[in-house]
Amino acid sequence: MSQINRRTLLSSFAIVPALSTLSACGKTAAPADILRVGLRGGPDSLDPLKAEFAAAALLFRQFYLPVVGYGPKGGPAPGFATSWTPSNDNKTWTFEIAQGLTWSDGKAIDSKDVLDSLRMGADRKTAYADASELYMIKGYRDCVVDGKDPTTIGVSAPSPTSLVIELEVSDAAFWSRMQEFYPVPMHTIAAHGEKWTDLDKIVVSGPYKPIERSQTRLVFDKNPKGGWVEGMPGKISVEAIDDSSTRLRMFQSGDLDLAQDPPLLRAGDFAKEFGSQYQRFQAPRLIYISFNTKKPQLQDPDIRRALAMGFDRTVIANAVMRGSVEPAGRFVRDQAQPKYDPDGARAILSAKGYTPANPLRFEILVTKDDRERAAIQIVDMWKQIGVEATMFAADSSAIISRLNGFDFESAIVSIDKGMKSDAIDLMASWGEGGTAYSHQWKDPAFNQALSDARAQSEPAARLEKTLAAEQILLKACPVTGVWFFPSSWLVNPRVTGGLEGIAPIIWPTLRLTKS
Repeated sequence: MSQINRRTLLSSFAIVPALSTLSACGKTAAPADILRVGLRGGPDSLDPLKAEFAAAALLFRQFYLPVVGYGPKGGPAPGFATSWTPSNDNKTWTFEIAQGLTWSDGKAIDSKDVLDSLRMGADRKTAYADASELYMIKGYRDCVVDGKDPTTIGVSAPSPTSLVIELEVSDAAFWSRMQEFYPVPMHTIAAHGEKWTDLDKIVVSGPYKPIERSQTRLVFDKNPKGGWVEGMPGKISVEAIDDSSTRLRMFQSGDLDLAQDPPLLRAGDFAKEFGSQYQRFQAPRLIYISFNTKKPQLQDPDIRRALAMGFDRTVIANAVMRGSVEPAGRFVRDQAQPKYDPDGARAILSAKGYTPANPLRFEILVTKDDRERAAIQIVDMWKQIGVEATMFAADSSAIISRLNGFDFESAIVSIDKGMKSDAIDLMASWGEGGTAYSHQWKDPAFNQALSDARAQSEPAARLEKTLAAEQILLKACPVTGVWFFPSSWLVNPRVTGGLEGIAPIIWPTLRLTKS
């Protein structure tokens, strides 16, 4: 059984202490060639196969090359590979690996680096934290789950510049899977084992290399062997600051060039105060309710649907969250939202024997943040339809532990798919073996519907199949969305460049203007 993956679930609450001191109130003079970044948390590991926190996934883009890179609007760009070609049925993909790439220690990079990294990620002893994202590769799941020989996965390297990946199912956008897979230096791992990410040993492939690390700080220097060129920031200094108000104050005082996710509820104020310095980007980041479908009172999908019908997402988004978020009654964006229907919900519950005099009772877990404020409103709305939900507020680690142990009835949780904006990827997180599988619901028809959608390359046909998969999920209702929230950044005017349509999270594309 899969466990909850922290990179996608509750990922915005990585437990990293806030800085204990702030700079003086006056503006700080910005160092000319250092990009200063304030993130909402720090990485749990510098090993891209092991890391689970969302902050790690963001940082990897600066010092490792993925197999396929990110271009404008999140499209593909060269990484390890310069091209990627599918077979006619989209089940075999050939990646041409760039010539001339080297690791930071000077060792040449070739297709075997990717092959061996994929095999290491498939080995149950060293399994990739996001292994379920690659289960469509032939044999990958069998190796991770059942311990089969990882050399048997459907990946081969016919030549130093060619990598071939065979899939169990057709996937017209498999290249996007490779945008978040970062090959690791197997020769360094062989030499140093678990200690290979120590700063005096680490070998990387990207434009930067970590040179300093503490509990709250990570500093990168340029790595010319990884593609650093004149014009990119000479150094990057990253501070892990878990409190959004602290990040805001540090930005205001001139201590940060980029501040991630300032207080969400002040979005309207920031738009006025900072203008174009306050940037928001639509992102696959969702707050949702997970129902444990094995609990007796939540086994009936009709009851779960009644709960989904019985709270007003528009009120939550506009009144509780002050218009800073988007109601999420659907998982496919830009689709008509379902109506708040307390009468319909009340009728369903009444038919099941639940009324205000004999309410449906269960516990709902929630973190001590904006979600707790929203939960108070949801519980109150549910009370009007014959539901008595008891709130239990806790920190994210305690909730993750209970979710992983299936020791819960319902929970308001978060999922962050990073730059994977396809609704198929989001919904696959809740399929059996997905990265956010806590509800214990299974339906082979849902998994097949997702596969059918992935096989489509024509946009209209892909959307039609995606909506068909969504309908299965909405009908069974093991999870129900509450709101989508954006990726937001405060950006110093001296920071320019970046990729079109993408938040300022690929720092080698940024430039620093001289003051």
